Amino acid sequence: MKFEGKMTRRDLMKQFGILAFALTPVARAMGLVQGPSFSQNPRFIMFFKGGSFHPASTNPSAITNLAGTPIAPLQPHANDIILFKGMKIHGGSPKSNGYQEEHGAGLYGCVTGNSYKYTKNDSYYAYTDFESIDIKIANHYKTIPQLAALPFSSLHLGAGAHSDADSVGQGQRYISFRNRQSGDSTYGNAIEPIQNAGQVYDTLMARISILCSAMSNQPSADQNALRASLLRKKSLLDFKLNDVNDAKRKLGMDSEHSRKLDGLLEGWREAEKINDGQLASLDTAPPSGGSTACPKLTKPTGNGANKSNCDQLSPVQDQMISLIRLAFEWDLTRVVAFTLSGASSGQSCPSRGVSQAHHQLEHSNNVKNLNIMGTYYAEKYAKLLSELKAIDDGGGKSALYNSAVVLGMECWSSSSSGHFLTDIPFVLAGQAGGKIQTGRIVNAGGRNNNDMLISVQNACGISSNTFGLASLCKGPIV
Repeated sequence: MKFEGKMTRRDLMKQFGILAFALTPVARAMGLVQGPSFSQNPRFIMFFKGGSFHPASTNPSAITNLAGTPIAPLQPHANDIILFKGMKIHGGSPKSNGYQEEHGAGLYGCVTGNSYKYTKNDSYYAYTDFESIDIKIANHYKTIPQLAALPFSSLHLGAGAHSDADSVGQGQRYISFRNRQSGDSTYGNAIEPIQNAGQVYDTLMARISILCSAMSNQPSADQNALRASLLRKKSLLDFKLNDVNDAKRKLGMDSEHSRKLDGLLEGWREAEKINDGQLASLDTAPPSGGSTACPKLTKPTGNGANKSNCDQLSPVQDQMISLIRLAFEWDLTRVVAFTLSGASSGQSCPSRGVSQAHHQLEHSNNVKNLNIMGTYYAEKYAKLLSELKAIDDGGGKSALYNSAVVLGMECWSSSSSGHFLTDIPFVLAGQAGGKIQTGRIVNAGGRNNNDMLISVQNACGISSNTFGLASLCKGPIV
């Protein structure tokens, strides 16, 4: 029976399993698939990197000329970003509990734009009672029926999500917070990111396997059963040829679209490579207890916990970026918080000649190495943007177009004492489903980052001209 009417990508997944990845672009071209709406409810990512880019070095003359700056890796995405100049956090000179400390103000100001407190006169003991921008958007999306049904209201990921003194106080390692509730301890409203990529993979795949359960062929822990299952999958293209032909018939494909589908099936060769690797591993190691159904990528093994060396963290961060892509491809969530480093970053990058901790580089005014670290983080942000741009959301639009991605950061320093919360070079990427005009530099003129977050929440359907402390807000800036 030929399929009649409109389908969503999830409908395709339920009917055709993992084959939906190949079918979706073709079905969209035929006008059969109605993709999810992002015009009012775009994806949102808070990508937090720790210390600010060095402001004087991050001062290009035009968005098309980023060479020589620490954000040079973003040049390929120049048309998809906004660079803010002259933006403040917390008015530039915050005080809380009678104590001025810009690290605490920088982190909490970046993600909540709201007030904060200290249990001691030190930023490592800072905490907040108020929700971060990612949680505010996630809570708003819960009120929308079609989004409330998503498996995850938000994801909280990390890869090196630490400060340089977690053993002293944990106030600078978190970036996601819900409003404080009765009975919460000092950090009790903070949401700690998951830094084990394998754990994140398992969480996502548990949901994906339900969506493609028709393809699910879970082997038992027995090695012979596992081997037999992998052998059945070895000739995946031939094994699913009947499904492909059935899909062509049900969708009523003409010869042109059929040929396009046949070309897209080349991507299945990657699945065969994964399968072959799993078979080979049986000869060298005992089985792990079964393979996850319908894998989109091999299970990662990286863990960013208790690591500060970017040479070790880099592959973990890349794995997390791939998992963000996976979550968005399957429309499992619309909101992600990704912490590469907490405030007061203790990270270094020995392979690039940086052995001193990032925080120490600031206080010694080591501009050269600060820019090396800044470039490293910009590369990771650029990688995330590339992954989002590679996701086809239909209608000629990518997931990057349908997202708002904040490159968040805290304070900076140029001396042995003191920090600065002025002239913070925030970056905002993605058009938020058509709500944000990118490809430009915006002079904030001393306005606070609250106004940038107001623009983001407005694009996400939250019609308020304040976010965080109303005294810091002037309204949307873009």
